[in-house]
Amino acid sequence: MNKNEIILFWSTFNIKTDKDYINWINKKINISAFHLLTLTSHIKLKNNTTLYSYQKFNKGQVPKGIKIKDANDIFNSKKAFDSLINGHSIAHISDAVRLNVASKKNGIVMDMDAIVLKELPKLDSWYASMPAKLTGGMAPRWGDSHPPLYINDNSWDGKALASFPIKVSDKTKKDIEKLSLKIIKTLAEPIKKGSLAWNYVLWSIKDIIKTDKKGKVFKPIYFCPLPAWLRKGNGYSLESPTRLDGTTELFGYKMPSITDLFIKSFVIQHFFDSAAHKQGGYGVTSNEKENNEITFWKNLHKNSLLGLEAYFILGKDWRNKLIEREIQINKK
Repeated sequence: MNKNEIILFWSTFNIKTDKDYINWINKKINISAFHLLTLTSHIKLKNNTTLYSYQKFNKGQVPKGIKIKDANDIFNSKKAFDSLINGHSIAHISDAVRLNVASKKNGIVMDMDAIVLKELPKLDSWYASMPAKLTGGMAPRWGDSHPPLYINDNSWDGKALASFPIKVSDKTKKDIEKLSLKIIKTLAEPIKKGSLAWNYVLWSIKDIIKTDKKGKVFKPIYFCPLPAWLRKGNGYSLESPTRLDGTTELFGYKMPSITDLFIKSFVIQHFFDSAAHKQGGYGVTSNEKENNEITFWKNLHKNSLLGLEAYFILGKDWRNKLIEREIQINKK
């Protein structure tokens, strides 16, 4: 059990169909099979988890044990909607809401596509990191202007990028609140070049890390062991098990084995939504008259990382449970 509150966010927005604020705010939404898996991982570990949203969920979508709160209490829903209409990302609204709540509760900011495997660290302040490319033209140029991430810890080279989840402390809560308010202010303004790039928040967190002399930055293996830039076929966690056998190296980063992940990782951040979005869904095609998500869960290899996670969290009937969730969504 983790007593510190874990802060999640989920709302939907479609620029093509969500043109009216009243319809958007009153639209009931669903929790996908994948997100059912992530939420259930919190319940399995008896985490103190709160899900913030602007919209209400259809009945039975959010499993018992997850608290639901109105994101409007943090950032006005009409202002949030206007920022979306103006082209801002819902991901940045999510960042603003979660960071603001965490700053008041010394909470843990976590993404909806992060699966929790074990009890989280009992430290006052900590940060996740994700792999950076170590070779190639897009590899960061490490130096004084771009220092490594480690704090008072020379057990690794620190060559990684800041990532969620993070644990806010008394030392960092003011800086985290300032960051959330800066995001909210920027969301209220028209989009202009250089405003809120996709990685703006994580770069800002890196600046906070520099001032947190007692915080701990964990190596990627503990929270974000698989690179956000690794996308091939159906996504890294959906590949055959041999993709994660501990022998693959990409851009100088050695991919961990599935065994290493289950032994060492507190959380596995999947970057799944963004990967799936880039592929137009779950990256699965089917000639059957059913949606791609159902086909995806039918075909997922039982010994893939995601298949093993599903077994660990939901038990031996994991496949049927996840397919049933997608069937329920299709009926709504």
